[in-house]
Amino acid sequence: MKTAERSTYRKKQPSAMALVQKQLQKAPGGLITATDIKGASPEAASKALSRLAQQGLIQRVRKGVYHIPKETLLGPSQPSPPAVMQKALGAKARPTGVTAANLLGLTTQMAAQPEFATYTTARPRGTERVRLRLRPRARVAELDAKDAALLEVLRDRGCHGELGAEETYTRVWTILLEGEAPKPSARSVRLRRLRDAALMEPPRVRAILGALMESAGLPESLWGPLRGSLNRLTRFDFGLFRDLPNARDWQAR
Repeated sequence: MKTAERSTYRKKQPSAMALVQKQLQKAPGGLITATDIKGASPEAASKALSRLAQQGLIQRVRKGVYHIPKETLLGPSQPSPPAVMQKALGAKARPTGVTAANLLGLTTQMAAQPEFATYTTARPRGTERVRLRLRPRARVAELDAKDAALLEVLRDRGCHGELGAEETYTRVWTILLEGEAPKPSARSVRLRRLRDAALMEPPRVRAILGALMESAGLPESLWGPLRGSLNRLTRFDFGLFRDLPNARDWQAR
């Protein structure tokens, strides 16, 4: 068979536009960039996203970042500014301080300037109006905005929230259990990613997250590695989380 004839039998590769449209169906209400489109070059994906934005099918919210609209009872969904900045900065940044607490629904306060922790030694471009906490470069897991914010809230021991202890625990448990149905496997993947990211955090973060995961009824396969990473002779300041029912078991002082 000639080469030209054989080529007709090859599976046709989907276009960048087709790949983008498939990705849009997976994440209504979410944010997307060209790097999210697997199987297409960044240039082709960028052109496809720009074309869809011109058609009004998606919304350009920042250079290179697009919002996928989703209808709600209050009208089309709108992304939060911290989530947009998180998407733009990528895995090297996390919402922190009041911004993280607000994103998780733990406070109604809004920071005068969005607050982010960035794992870099230089201020990224386009963040002149953002309050940054620069941290040494480190291997940082890519998390969604809520999970990234949760680690920062635990790092700060919940000090930026307005809710009482019980309400805070309930809110965090709800966040941990999001996605239970109809795709429990997707939730497990997300929680393992969160757990693995926590293993690179200070010991108190590991301890508080482990206590929250255990008290939420999650399986030991998730929180067990967190417990195993702790020095059993050390006690940790849990801050607002010191009254968790299993806090003492997780070495809270």
